[in-house]
Amino acid sequence: MVLKYVYFGFAVVGIFLFFFILKKIFKRLQAKLDKLDRNVLFKNKEVAKLFKFITPRREKHILKFATRTLRIAIGIFFLIIYLPFVFSFIPETKEIADTVFEYVMQPVQFLIGGFLDFLPGFFFILVIIFITKYLLKFLKYLTGELEREAVRLDGFHADWAKPTFNLVRIVIIAFAAIICFPYIPGSGSDAFKGVSLFFGVLFSLGSTAAISNIVAGVVITYMRPFKVGDRVEIGNTVGDVTERSLLVTRVKTIKNLDVTVPNSTILGNHIINFSKNAAEEVGVILHTSVTIGYDVPSGEVIQALVKGAKNTQMILQKPEPFVLVKSLDDFYINYEINCHTKHPEKSAVIYSYLHESIKNELHNAGIEILSPHYNAVRDGNDLTVPPENVPKNYVKPGFKIGN
Repeated sequence: MVLKYVYFGFAVVGIFLFFFILKKIFKRLQAKLDKLDRNVLFKNKEVAKLFKFITPRREKHILKFATRTLRIAIGIFFLIIYLPFVFSFIPETKEIADTVFEYVMQPVQFLIGGFLDFLPGFFFILVIIFITKYLLKFLKYLTGELEREAVRLDGFHADWAKPTFNLVRIVIIAFAAIICFPYIPGSGSDAFKGVSLFFGVLFSLGSTAAISNIVAGVVITYMRPFKVGDRVEIGNTVGDVTERSLLVTRVKTIKNLDVTVPNSTILGNHIINFSKNAAEEVGVILHTSVTIGYDVPSGEVIQALVKGAKNTQMILQKPEPFVLVKSLDDFYINYEINCHTKHPEKSAVIYSYLHESIKNELHNAGIEILSPHYNAVRDGNDLTVPPENVPKNYVKPGFKIGN
């Protein structure tokens, strides 16, 4: 009996000795971690790309926290396993030791039994993951070939390749997850079902706008109304498309402002693409209007407008600019000058050059622009027509008042 108490004493001393050694080991480990000045776990290039925010200082904190957690876990595990052994030396505590050991072994046996039962499903999941991984690799390779136009499919545009791959990838991963779901331990439990239902309702309530934008993004992708770099007008926003995603499209305006437009808004508005036909031989037509009095011959006005357009930077000489007489208004004639350019993305500066050029040509020709309006007092007896159109025997009537 005495010998058992001696063994019990040695066993208790063993506890203190174990924790003393454990403290020394982890103290030395912490000292080595304090000296780290570079990444250890995240030094691999592929891993570093995924965890760019993990700096050497942050990794040091992560490792120190992990070692402290490991030290506590080892201590708890040691006490759970070792204390029943200590208590088994004394008859008074042997029954307690057996009970505690039974309590400890029950979850252990449950875990071991569950793991053994999970092994067939685990290998099934591994096979599904393996097939999914290499199927996605093949599709990514095929997508790259389609995007480079090394492989062509009738009716399939190169800019469809990447978004189509993203959509197909989501479908394949979701399908693989559905197949693997029944083989996950606890997937059939009420708790698992409750959590799944909660997240399903949360997703349904909070993602209505997001889903509408995603659907609109898919539709816009296959409509192909514009691509990145195009000058577009969406609603009241004019600028160059800098980014296009499933949720939003970003446009940089000529004032260097970044405008984020939800895809559902784009789908509900008309879209004007200034760049799509700019590469053609005739380019894109820019136009502006001037108003000239009825007393100026139309030929002189048209000649001056065409000359001004031809002298404008970034305006094509062929096809030649042309003029349309848009309307005969109360005070003046409205002329519209049309000219071609292949630089619609610079339309603001081209319009500035064009207005300056046609103003100078009209002034050089002695033609007055009636915008803004000028008010004049007249009795209505003079003919407001070009001088060459006044009849030879025309006599200006006198000014009459009354009958």
